[in-house]
Amino acid sequence: MSQIKENILTFIQMQQNMILAHWKEKLLKSPDNVFNEWMETHLKWMLDIFLQAFALSEIEKEKYLLEKAQELSNKMMYKPNIVHVLVQNITSIKAEVKAIIFKLPVREETHFAFCSKLFSIVDSFIFYLLQCLAESENTLNEAKKEHEDRLTLLGQMTASFVHEFRNPLTTVDGFIQLLRADRPDLPYLDIIQDELSDLKVKITQFLMLSKKEKTNQKKAVFSLSDQFDQILSFIYPKILESNVQLDTNFNGKLYINGYADEIKQVLINIIFNAIEAMSLQVSKPIIKITGYQEQQQNYIKIANSGPKIPENIVETIFDPFFTTKNSGTGLGLYVCKEIINKHHGHLTCSSNENWTEFTIILPVCQVKK
Repeated sequence: MSQIKENILTFIQMQQNMILAHWKEKLLKSPDNVFNEWMETHLKWMLDIFLQAFALSEIEKEKYLLEKAQELSNKMMYKPNIVHVLVQNITSIKAEVKAIIFKLPVREETHFAFCSKLFSIVDSFIFYLLQCLAESENTLNEAKKEHEDRLTLLGQMTASFVHEFRNPLTTVDGFIQLLRADRPDLPYLDIIQDELSDLKVKITQFLMLSKKEKTNQKKAVFSLSDQFDQILSFIYPKILESNVQLDTNFNGKLYINGYADEIKQVLINIIFNAIEAMSLQVSKPIIKITGYQEQQQNYIKIANSGPKIPENIVETIFDPFFTTKNSGTGLGLYVCKEIINKHHGHLTCSSNENWTEFTIILPVCQVKK
């Protein structure tokens, strides 16, 4: 590399902080805040790569850029919706460096020669980075398919076992009822009954997951606000025990056509999860439940003041077998989402430092007066 180019490179290295500040200001933002933060923290790392590549021969340069692209791709998760943002943000460094170079008192052809090499380095790095990300995506898809095949086999085995397990459980439950009638003062019956009820809920979740649980109900029109009145009377002891402040606000009856018991299961599950999430980490636990109708859709929002759920967990919170609880099955929220989907609705989750909110959207059913 010529002495003039070395001097230009040295000057750019001295101006790194200013270049990085301008580069950061012009970054294109994506809806993915995790990616935006990741991009900002890797700006200096990438600029160092581009400057280091100047001193290498053509073969060494390509090998170096490929290695660094692979290293960077291992630090990020490939997402199709951020690729154009990624490319544009890396490309924008060209303009920042070019603006610095053209202020130097050197001949114009030297400006262009330096910029041409810089642009070639940046373009090669982007090419290798996208190539590495695509390979990572293919590997991830293969692993995902293998994981899904294993889950299918596990689900079939589990469903068969759980289905057979339900009959003796019903027998045990029946004898507990007899004991309660004959010996009402017998200790520990309530504890046994509660544990059996919890076990029956888990069995129902497994069977719904395997599609072996058939509902005997028929669809009927019912009011979501009336449903909540029943649910709140059921969970009221838990609310008192956990010292939760409960605020509810329903605007109208909010009629839907569906299976009332299944929707009740969804609502109870989300509320109990909220109580559990706040139980150990929040001094003043609050649950806010709102319901309203908008553009032929019923909205129910259940928000709690518990700790923020990290964004990477929010993205997978409805996946089967995903759980952050020590004794959780990872099926509760998955089954909830399946039920809402079956009712042609949507179930989503959002979380920030103040609130974690689950939103249920269900089609409005018009009731003749």
